[in-house]
Amino acid sequence: MNILIIEDNKKLAENIKSVLKSENYNVEIALKGEEGLEKILTGSYNLVILDLALPDIDGIEICRRLRKKGVRTPILMLTARIDLESKVEGLDCGADDYITKPFDMEELLARIRALLRRNSRMKSSTITINDSVQVDLAEKSVKKAGKKIRLSPMEMRIIEFLLINRNKVKNASEIYEHVWGCHDSDILFSDSLKVHVSRIRKKLGGNTIKTVGGFGYLIE
Repeated sequence: MNILIIEDNKKLAENIKSVLKSENYNVEIALKGEEGLEKILTGSYNLVILDLALPDIDGIEICRRLRKKGVRTPILMLTARIDLESKVEGLDCGADDYITKPFDMEELLARIRALLRRNSRMKSSTITINDSVQVDLAEKSVKKAGKKIRLSPMEMRIIEFLLINRNKVKNASEIYEHVWGCHDSDILFSDSLKVHVSRIRKKLGGNTIKTVGGFGYLIE
C-alpha cells in the first residue's frame, strides 16, 4: 500500500512515516502543497494524509482540486482546528475522514485501516436500491431510472455509510460520527441528519432510506 503524507511539519511527517513503515506501508512525504498535488496527479497512492494548514496551498484547496479532477484516492485530513465548522468544511470539500492534532499514532493507524477497507469495498462499484436507484460508490454518482441525480457531499456520505452497512440499522450517533466526524458531545444540531435524510428521500424516493422507529436508519 502506497501512502503520501503532505505535511509541512517535517518532524511530524517523519514520525508518521516511521510508524507507517513499521506497519509495512510504502510512504512518501511532501512538505508543501504544490509538491504534494503534483505527486498525487503523477503518482499512484492508496491513501493521502493531508494537513489542513500548509504554507502555500491549504488542504481544503488541494482536496477540492483533486476531486474536481476526478481523483478518488481516500484523503485523511490532519487539522489543529477543533471547531465543528472546520471539520464539516474538510468533509464537504471531499476529504474522507479527519483527525485532530495532537493525535495518538494508534488512532491514526486505525483510521487508515478503516479508510483502506472502505475504499476496497467501494471498488465493487454500483449498487442498486429498490430496483430504480443506482449508486456508484467508486465514482460517487447516483442515478434514478437512468437519470443522474445530484447529491450534496453530505448526502452522498450518508448514502455511502448506510450502503456499506446495508441491512443494518445505524443510529444517529453512529451516522454523525462517521459522516460529520463528531461524537455525542459535539452534536449540537440534531435536526441536521433529519433534514439531509428528508432531502435524499425527495431526490431518490421515500423508501430509499427507511426509518426504524426508536433505533435509527437503514437501506435494505
